Amino acid sequence: MITGLLLPTLILVALTFAVARMVERFTPETLPGLALQAVISALLLWALSSLLFAILYTLEAPGAVWLIQSGGWRHFMMLGAQAALVWGPVLALVVSTAPRRWTTAVW
Repeated sequence: MITGLLLPTLILVALTFAVARMVERFTPETLPGLALQAVISALLLWALSSLLFAILYTLEAPGAVWLIQSGGWRHFMMLGAQAALVWGPVLALVVSTAPRRWTTAVW
């Protein structure tokens, strides 16, 4: 139960927070910058969550490596997209609070 559901959820939430804050450093402090931050963070999180599921599958069943090598990456990309139900709301919260941390622009 814990490794099957809770651990991936906690990892995705922590990853969402870290990625969004990292991307925030490189985007301009404007409204289009916020939109850019959201899009870049979402794409990175999609790829990273897909990678996370591939790693978790490999740890659970080492024989699943052949799945990844034989074109199973589409399956993991779908899992990463479905994981947006977990990281999407967290990403929205982190991006929406970004103007509080702006140093040069004022919201």
